[in-house]
Amino acid sequence: MPGATFSAAGALARLPQAMAGLGALVMVTELGGSYSVAGAVAGAVSLSQALLAPRVSRLTDRLGQTRVLGPQAALNVAAMVALVVAAYLHAPPAALVGLGAAVGVTLPQIGAAARARWTGLLAGDPRLDTALATESLIEEAVFVVGPVLVVAAATGVAPGAGLLVAAALVAVGCALFLAHRSTEPPPRPAGGDQRRVRATASRGVRVLIVMFLAIGVLFGLTEVGVVALTRDLGHPGISGVLLAAWAGASLVSGTIYGSRTWPGDPARRLMLSAAAMTVGGVLIAVATQSVVAAAVALVIAGTANAPTLITGNTLVAVVAPAEAITEAYTWLSVTVFAGIAVGATVGGALIDHGGAPNALWAAAGAGVLATTAAAAGRRAQALADSRRSSRG
Repeated sequence: MPGATFSAAGALARLPQAMAGLGALVMVTELGGSYSVAGAVAGAVSLSQALLAPRVSRLTDRLGQTRVLGPQAALNVAAMVALVVAAYLHAPPAALVGLGAAVGVTLPQIGAAARARWTGLLAGDPRLDTALATESLIEEAVFVVGPVLVVAAATGVAPGAGLLVAAALVAVGCALFLAHRSTEPPPRPAGGDQRRVRATASRGVRVLIVMFLAIGVLFGLTEVGVVALTRDLGHPGISGVLLAAWAGASLVSGTIYGSRTWPGDPARRLMLSAAAMTVGGVLIAVATQSVVAAAVALVIAGTANAPTLITGNTLVAVVAPAEAITEAYTWLSVTVFAGIAVGATVGGALIDHGGAPNALWAAAGAGVLATTAAAAGRRAQALADSRRSSRG
């Protein structure tokens, strides 16, 4: 459709999402810093996004994407360059952590902005599901390409090169994305009732936030659990291959799922796909006797991941207030990342006190929570449908 090339520009602009934290981690350690300081800087990048990105996206809904994302991109480039300079000057850890937080706060949420554009362009059009599926698959690809790119630049060129490449991608990608003015949603200034413009005022959005947090915890627990499992089985170097197989299965299933227009209730599909993730988590937890068994389980389990995320994002267009659509999409994105951080932390403690199976069974438990939240989301969907019918 005309103007749809904004999605390709958005893909380029999203690469820094997968590069900023890891780039800071590699840079600090390559320059002689400790892993504790490097981890704190990388954590500041992620945590600041989770805490403040929805507020910035709320401002985007009110003022428009160009007025917010343009200055935000400029500030982000400046923050990344400042972090590189500070690291080379061996600035105190507190300064590095503060600059890491500045990088996270100013990192443009292009994925949410792209989804908001599709939601406005294809409202009521069955092609919206396919468009949102495409955006989800772009994000999966970004988190395959981004880490490879940033590590290659930081270790093969110079420690700060990874972040400088990310800064260049922010500048170029955002400029190209914002150049597509014809597809930009119109601003929705706040009215007298401020609560109406908050995405979290919607019960359906709150349900999705809980669900995506649980999915993130499942991801984090599974990742650290697989790393520990391969170590226990005597093959620590194979963990990356197993996790790549898990992600690859998700990418393939997401492509197949997103290429179809699915009839029926999307809330029901979300509940079923979340249940499939839970079953997959159980399968991984019982397949700990060999690397081959774990690989098979991860491939099977991975097929449920992308369809669940795609369907959850599809429901945003149904349950979120129209004047807070970008904020709602942002909540889901940052909530997954926050859940991954929580899952990785909890998983490490569980592994220390009982081995990899503890973390993997906990991942299955997080799947149960996600399924429960999805079941609650069906009621929110039914209420939304009822309100639309009464207005019609």
